[in-house]
Amino acid sequence: MQSLPTNIIGNMVNHHIILDIAQAEQHFWSPQLNFRIEEDEDDASKTVIAGIIGPKPTVWTLFVFIYFTVGMAGFVMSSYAISLKMMGEHSNFIWGLPIAILFMLTAYKAGKVGEKLGEDQVELLKGYVRDAINEQHYLPVA
Repeated sequence: MQSLPTNIIGNMVNHHIILDIAQAEQHFWSPQLNFRIEEDEDDASKTVIAGIIGPKPTVWTLFVFIYFTVGMAGFVMSSYAISLKMMGEHSNFIWGLPIAILFMLTAYKAGKVGEKLGEDQVELLKGYVRDAINEQHYLPVA
């Protein structure tokens, strides 16, 4: 069986595996690979590997928080401004929604830049798993 390279850290709980980049090479946009290994329900002689690779949970949480907070603020400010407009008054809060959309687009673009920054590490993790699967595939089954 293949051992982990020095730049990858792994944890395994039952049939769930988490692979991270080593602390020395980690940055905010470093990816995490989560996958599970299970017996195929239809064919017991086969194994199913399913997983996801992406930013760490803290990064996901940050972006959800940004989108939710900015979206709600834009919605509330715009709703308030539209209510005032319907009563014949004027409010600069009408700019809340376009500004919120601009902030969300900026967050989206930041996410895409981060995706590019972590691209090499994503390929490192995927390559390790592919090599490990291919190595295990050719071992004789006892």
